[in-house]
Amino acid sequence: MTGSKIAHFGLARQYKNLKAELLEATDLVLRSGELMNGSYTSAFETWLAMRTNTAFALTVHSGTQALEIIASWVRKTSDDNHDHPPIVRIPNITYVATLNAFAKAGFVIELVDTDKNGLMQPDKENLLSNFTKFSCNVGLYGANPTLQAVTGHNYNDVVDGAQHWLVADNVGAGMAISFDPTKNLPASGNGGAIVTNDRELYEYAYSFRSNGKPDHESAGTNSRMSELDCAHLSVRANYIDKWQWRRKEIRHYYLDELRNVDVRCLSREHLVHADQKFVVYTDKRNELHQFLLDAGIETKIHYPKTLSELPIAKHIYSKPDMLSISVNLTRGLLSLPIYPELADSEVEFVASKVKEFFAN
Repeated sequence: MTGSKIAHFGLARQYKNLKAELLEATDLVLRSGELMNGSYTSAFETWLAMRTNTAFALTVHSGTQALEIIASWVRKTSDDNHDHPPIVRIPNITYVATLNAFAKAGFVIELVDTDKNGLMQPDKENLLSNFTKFSCNVGLYGANPTLQAVTGHNYNDVVDGAQHWLVADNVGAGMAISFDPTKNLPASGNGGAIVTNDRELYEYAYSFRSNGKPDHESAGTNSRMSELDCAHLSVRANYIDKWQWRRKEIRHYYLDELRNVDVRCLSREHLVHADQKFVVYTDKRNELHQFLLDAGIETKIHYPKTLSELPIAKHIYSKPDMLSISVNLTRGLLSLPIYPELADSEVEFVASKVKEFFAN
């Protein structure tokens, strides 16, 4: 394996395996002449609602757009009942799109420190009764977060399920899903969805994604997935259980092989995990990253900085400081390849190189 190239993502391999089915689906859609809001969209949304055990599923342009729509709805419903803008708690380690969605909707942002695995710490503060406080739970790297309910504070969680939706046991008021090509169930481009058990959120999102149609009671945008996108996702959905099993198999191999190595595997303590990423923590992150790159193994850093360190957060009052758990954690995180198309020999090679680095 020395000198070979092990990419961090396996999309080219996936296409090679599914080429005939994807091209057939492409041909069927294009020959039909029905490129938007057709049978493939309806069928995929039905599958998605069943898969997430929710009453409603609605495809939109991206996972970011899904979260923006949910945030807009939460803000609207809060404004109908309270005079003050709502507060939203967001974990300090996540992709910036989570912060952007609520900032654009006019929330008061509270950035919250994480535990050692990157999950948001519980809320222990008392609130004035005239404020509404929400929490956006993020399943970082695929871990299933525990949703919190605080009696008497109108606490109504929403979920950013971009990385963990396949194992989510609670969608809160609504959950945003991403089908970005880097995710477990990838679209051929942009793609996202909202799943919910709340009919009012579903009806709001349904109108919002089509510029406020049919009644134009509120502003919206054009945020739909095409028939081609949904057809491709339907093809890939037939393999998602097989792919998830393989990801779990790779995770357990890494965990076993790295048990006595001087790294901490963030997924070790989670029995329920979507295995969107396999992330290790080490004080020698940069050196390990370069060592593996020299060995032909591509790794990624998700995420190099916390939200509180980004320029967009400079005006946010409530946020962790530079000595927080989350800030320290980001300095040592490294993602190893974990995707279904990896051969056993490649998985073994990755683990052996990590062990070799620390042995030396």
